[in-house]
Amino acid sequence: MAGLFSILRAYRSYRIRRRFGLSSSVALGDVVIQGRGLTIGNDTYFNSGRIASTGEAPVRIGKWCAIGYNVTILAVTHDLNFPTGPEHLRPLKKGAVTIGDGVWVGSNAMVLPGVTIGDFAVIGANTVVRKDVPAFAVVVGNPAEVVLMKDPERCREHVTFVRQH
Repeated sequence: MAGLFSILRAYRSYRIRRRFGLSSSVALGDVVIQGRGLTIGNDTYFNSGRIASTGEAPVRIGKWCAIGYNVTILAVTHDLNFPTGPEHLRPLKKGAVTIGDGVWVGSNAMVLPGVTIGDFAVIGANTVVRKDVPAFAVVVGNPAEVVLMKDPERCREHVTFVRQH
């Protein structure tokens, strides 16, 4: 039975890669992808969670990113003024989400529509990101707050590696 699950998981991964044109170096765990407009850079892994996007509100995840378990990335969600009712009448809140290169997103984090996360940032576990995060920032909490700015000079080896690969 375990062999069957491995085959099904591999086939699901193949279908997702083909649908979005993803590189074989992208590692996707148990990730639910809803909508279109998804780009994931080489050598990124996404353990589990959900991505919701549309053609008008895409999600772009850079290369060499580490995304933890149960992470939710939303480029589209309910409008607070009309959150329920028939789908064809409900307006949606949409905004492109961009996650830069070399970003680490901790488990159970949530990224809301319209957010840009800069290169080499760190998003702490259980963090809700509703505003842009600068490059090299470490953010935690709900709502996310910058608690540390990493020194780019001390990260030079990592930055050089990501830029070259």
